[in-house]
Amino acid sequence: MASQNSVLSNLAELHMHISSSVTPEILWDLAHEQGMKLPARDYFEFAKLVTIDGQVGYADYLKMYDLLEEIQSTPESMFHLAEQVPTHLYQHDHIDLVEIRMNPMLRSRGGKIDLDHIIVYTLQGLERASLKFPRLRTGLILSMDRRFSKEVNTIIVDKAIKYRDRGVIGIDLAGPIDKKFRLNDLVGLAKRIHAEGLGLTIHTGEATDADEMWEVVQKLKPNRIGHGIASVHDEQLMTFLAEHNIILETCPSSNLQTLAVKDLEEMKSNYHTLLDNGVPFTINTDGPILQNTTLPKEYQLLLDNFILTEAQISEINARAHAASFIR
Repeated sequence: MASQNSVLSNLAELHMHISSSVTPEILWDLAHEQGMKLPARDYFEFAKLVTIDGQVGYADYLKMYDLLEEIQSTPESMFHLAEQVPTHLYQHDHIDLVEIRMNPMLRSRGGKIDLDHIIVYTLQGLERASLKFPRLRTGLILSMDRRFSKEVNTIIVDKAIKYRDRGVIGIDLAGPIDKKFRLNDLVGLAKRIHAEGLGLTIHTGEATDADEMWEVVQKLKPNRIGHGIASVHDEQLMTFLAEHNIILETCPSSNLQTLAVKDLEEMKSNYHTLLDNGVPFTINTDGPILQNTTLPKEYQLLLDNFILTEAQISEINARAHAASFIR
């Protein structure tokens, strides 16, 4: 494409889990350095376990994270990965702004590893990446989890506030659907997050429906929503998102692989519906290595299938830079 260099450069990635952004080669080395017993003794079998080929469904997709997070559960590993991942994105994918998210609790090995060490080592890795590339801006989002109690999620928020001046820029809610989870448990935490000047983004509208999205936007008042594609089925919700400038962090390939979106035709309909209703959204990978993609490939997918135009892509990327929690 003639204008690829100008359109697909200086990109911003707002929705990327570090768990799913590490190459099999690095994961293999990290696991062996820790003496971990892996589910596959052959490297090439292991590589298939940590990358997606085709559609896997939402439940199987989330199971892959258990292994990824266990391998990445030492402070030294997080330092190395937090430096390596943004470095690769800047050098190879022309990404100059990246927000990385992770759950420190899921890397504590049941409380055996101190959360402060995990967070500080991660922040130091991000800082080292930015030192190498002055144009590269990085920030860390700490994730709460739907499986956690209110008390455990409170600890994560406390840590985010503690390190907000060191590079923690926001809070996320992620994790599998849990019948015991109640959004009401997070209302007070959301108020604290807003009061402390941290960004708030919530995974919803991917494996959950528009009804939960309504509950999220009314009770938690997030700045952004992870995925949020279910909003296309509710015109009033789309109006609300547009009026309140709540930005959807959409992830095209991820939605196809988890069957949140059936096929490219449905994806085209979804994006055109968002555009027609003025809903602000960004394009992201979710995790480039696990999804077997890159951010330029995500934009190219949308261009090649006439889902977005070059002008729209330029506008969306500018919006991503403006909507970043990095200040």
